[in-house]
Amino acid sequence: MLLGLIAIFNIIDGIAAVSNSRYVADKLLFANLDAWGWFFLVWGVIQLLAAFAVYKEKTWGVVVAVITLFGNAITQLGAAEVNPVWSLTIVALDVYVMYALIVHTGGRRRAS
Repeated sequence: MLLGLIAIFNIIDGIAAVSNSRYVADKLLFANLDAWGWFFLVWGVIQLLAAFAVYKEKTWGVVVAVITLFGNAITQLGAAEVNPVWSLTIVALDVYVMYALIVHTGGRRRAS
């Protein structure tokens, strides 16, 4: 569920950046706001698909989820200068979900 929530947050951030919303500050580490917006929009959709795959207990979903969560944590750290509370909250959620997926996936396989 948290993976889906993180995905929805990324989709909302992507849409806000692409639509030039005043909600998003245009102080980025590199590239421009449109590029970051499309990145987060696509990244969020991939995470949402991974969330559905994890829900259906697909191994590839866990792999995609961990990779996208790791990448999301790194990109959020890059945006920490602009909005530190939001970025660090998302990083904490990313790390928590990665931990839960990695620890609990092995147990699921052994029990089956």
